[in-house]
This record gives sequence, C-alpha cells and structure tokens, in this order.
Amino acid sequence: MTAHFKVSAGRTACYPVTREHVEERLGRRAPWFRQGQRRGDDQHFAVCPYCDNAIQLKGVYRRHETSPRPYGSHVGTPIEGFEFDQIDLEHCPFRLSRKSHGKSDRREMGPVARQLIELAVSEFARIVLILRDDFSFRFSDAFAERMLDQWFDSCGFCYTGAHLRNLPWMIAYFGPAQPLFGQAIGANAELADRVREKVPQASVSESGRLERGSAWFAIDLQCLHHRMEVEADTGELHESMKLRVQDFTASNDATVAPTIYQKQIIFAPDRFERLIHTPKERARRDAGLLERAQTIAAKWQL
Repeated sequence: MTAHFKVSAGRTACYPVTREHVEERLGRRAPWFRQGQRRGDDQHFAVCPYCDNAIQLKGVYRRHETSPRPYGSHVGTPIEGFEFDQIDLEHCPFRLSRKSHGKSDRREMGPVARQLIELAVSEFARIVLILRDDFSFRFSDAFAERMLDQWFDSCGFCYTGAHLRNLPWMIAYFGPAQPLFGQAIGANAELADRVREKVPQASVSESGRLERGSAWFAIDLQCLHHRMEVEADTGELHESMKLRVQDFTASNDATVAPTIYQKQIIFAPDRFERLIHTPKERARRDAGLLERAQTIAAKWQL
C-alpha cells in the first residue's frame, strides 16, 4: 500500500492519501470516482506516484481494524481513464519491497524509465542542488556531470530500484568513485576535520578547497548501499544510501583503503518535488548545468 497519490500520470504533484486531499483533488468525478450500488461500495481511484499505474484509494471513509489509515492499493490491471504498464507495475517499490534488487538488476525500458531520462535532463540543476545539500558541500559542476554520465552509461533509469520519487539519489548512487582533490569540502566541517586528522599530507585551504599538502594523496567519494523499506503501519517508503569517503593513497583496494568519513543519506522526495513545482516566476536554475545535461543526453542518443 502507498500513502501518497497523484491525480494523473506524468510530472504532477503528489499528495498524502487523506479524506481532505481526496475530496479536494479528486472529488466525485470520473474516472477517479465510481459509484457503487450502495455508498459503501463507492470506489475512488488515483495514480501511484512511484510507477504511474492506477491505485484504488481505500479506507478514505470506512476503515478496518487491520488498516486504520487510508492508503492506495495497486489495481494491477488496465482500468479506463488511467495509464497502465505491466513492467513498471512489477517494479514499483511497493511490489519489490520484499525482494532484493542488486545494483546490476535492470528492467526493460518503459514509461517510467523514459520519464526519468526526461527529468534527469530537464531538472538536472535541481537534482544537483538537492545532492549538494545532502553531501553538505558544493561539489563542482564537472563532478556532477560525471555522475549523470555514469547514470546514463549504467542505464540507471532501468535499475529495478529506480522509481519516480528517487531520481536525484539514484544519479548519485550510480555515479563513479570520484576524487575529492580540488573540491570545496570545507562546508562539510566533519569531513574536512576527518581529512586533516587522517590524511596529514592533504591540506584544506582557508576557502575550504582540498589541496595537496606535504605529499600526493588519493581521497575518493562514492555512494553505496541503496536500501528500501516500506513501513507497514503507515505505508511510507523509507529509502537511504551511504556516502563514503576513503583514502586510496596506499591501496586501490576498497576493502583495504581506510574509511575517512561516512554519512547515511535519507531520501526526501518531497524536497525535490517542491523544487520541480516551483512557479516559473520564482524558479532559478543553473543554465550551465542544464546545458551539460543536454550534452550528455545527446551523446547517449536516448
């Protein structure tokens, strides 16, 4: 069960499944409402914000002891007035929550994958804004470009754990291990302190940039261990990944290289969706990043 819904497929807003939102956003109109012979038989439908397939909204007016909260349940078959794709339905996180999904697992190209590609290009500046906030330092545009390029190269848009609400973090998750040399890590005080403590040959300048000190060093950052879990009581999907910084100066073996810094990043899709739906008159986007994204997408010809 999902705790959120959309009115229609595509780039539309997401709402909690509550009586107030159902009445305000959907009303008693087709195709979202279907009248039964008795009032208790009335059915409410909407769109899953994770896979864009139809869901039936349950518990909006009548609740059962086993499901005290309103929720959305996948219909599982085509229904008039709503889009349907079997591949995306099978890989919705609410269908996959009890299955493992390795980083190498892929599904066939479908509507969700194509929508992720479009979003990755058109919203790349906002994706980078979210990730810079989560990393707690302003990594360079070139650093961001390498993440997106690797996401395309790895077909991250077809990863079985990808869906319409975790795109920014999936781009980071599929990014390559990247050197932090020259990056302005100083805004992340904990990371900067760990570098000073554990890699004495490195230097963090007054401006916060990681520079060479007494000798050469190799410090890399990578995002690992994507995890998904559905909370049974609320239907909320919780996702996270681990940001890890390691010292590869003495060894290129990740199992040997010392870990300097780790941070668990909790996905917050509402933040990204608020940015996407910012009114045009208030929106400010980095044109340089958008141009980089368009160039990368053109290279892959998808």
